Amino acid sequence: MSKKEVQDSFVNTVFFNEIVSRTVLYLRTGYPVHFVGPSGVGKTSLAFYVAKQLNRPVTVIRGHHEMSNQDLIGQYVGVSKKQVVDNYIHSVYKKEQEVKPIWINGQLIEAVKKGHVVIYDEFTRSRPKTNNIFLSLLEERVLPVYGNGKVTAIPCHPDFSVIFTSNPEEYAGTFHTQDALIDRLITIRLNACDEKTEAAIIQHRTGATEKEAAAVFKLVSRLRIYGKGHSPSLRASLMIASIAKKADIEICPNNVMYQRLCLDILLHHVKPFFPDEDESTVQELILQECLREDESH
Repeated sequence: MSKKEVQDSFVNTVFFNEIVSRTVLYLRTGYPVHFVGPSGVGKTSLAFYVAKQLNRPVTVIRGHHEMSNQDLIGQYVGVSKKQVVDNYIHSVYKKEQEVKPIWINGQLIEAVKKGHVVIYDEFTRSRPKTNNIFLSLLEERVLPVYGNGKVTAIPCHPDFSVIFTSNPEEYAGTFHTQDALIDRLITIRLNACDEKTEAAIIQHRTGATEKEAAAVFKLVSRLRIYGKGHSPSLRASLMIASIAKKADIEICPNNVMYQRLCLDILLHHVKPFFPDEDESTVQELILQECLREDESH
């Protein structure tokens, strides 16, 4: 999904409005903000929406295991050579060769110099050693750049700010973040949206009617009870509603095609809650929850 699509997908309901206001306040007063919450809760979309309120250019960094300080700051990638031959005097040649190292800026250089809003998405997927660069960046407001045996300190633009996002530490593929970095962040925990907010998001992003969006939400939210409120996520709801609308599948509990769609998307999320049950038993549970929605009408 492109940056514009992420921005356009955000629905600023009452649920999010206060979070947005607080976050903008913290960033404008010079403090970085950290959104942490389960997958699919909308952390990245929220970060883009907040950044848009600041009316500054945005730099996006995606955390991953292979990211290094060179990716963030920059590095020398070789040399350029220039040779000049002077034949001004007949039969006398003078050669001069100039060798210059080639430096490629990392993602942070321009952001720091020009005051971008940096969205560091899933930053806990990067190694703590890589993220150490943010300690001096956030505390001292300078970016240390190491290269060619020298250390250059680039001062931060007054408007430079950072929004971090992460999944909880128990998620696979994440590293424990150093306490010194977390201590510099204002951490805002995001849990599952309320019914009105999630239904509004489903309706906005898939074209479902208000009734259809509510039906999908209620089915998925019932199944979340078995997963302690976190899974299946909003993404599962969006997949169900989006496919149903595009494929002209009626969002109705008694519709066999709709039932099959829900099973295909939700079984993967629900089965881990019942490790001792076979797949057919879990499928029956999902269908029962789906049909309960029909009874409520």
